[in-house]
Amino acid sequence: MQEIIGQIRSEDASHLKPFIGNYAVAQPGVKGLEPPIFSENKKSHARMGVHHPQLVGMLCPVKQVNTYHADPKKVQEQLQNSEIRMSTGAWPALAYPGDPPGIDFDIEDIQEGFLKGHILKWVHFYFFYFGILFDNL
Repeated sequence: MQEIIGQIRSEDASHLKPFIGNYAVAQPGVKGLEPPIFSENKKSHARMGVHHPQLVGMLCPVKQVNTYHADPKKVQEQLQNSEIRMSTGAWPALAYPGDPPGIDFDIEDIQEGFLKGHILKWVHFYFFYFGILFDNL
């Protein structure tokens, strides 16, 4: 049963891959990722995650987001070298709202805005709205 669930999740996520580059930014109709990510381009894949200049800010642990905005290249290097650890307990900036994500994070009230980041809203919309729509066809 778990194997089948894993396959279904993988299949659902594979439908989302071509659109990640379009919706990773807060205002996709205004400006996309620079450099862009193309789902079918292997070189483009190598620049994903902490290797992409914009995505790294979204994946940065939210408690480090102000440090990231003060010196993005230094923090990107620290994330790549694991000097700044990205653990399950360190929520990424993309979990919080703002443009850029997490910019309004309040260390005194970590629940404020939690799971209200724009990427999570897009993913929710894609999986739940379109999932329901396609299930009913």
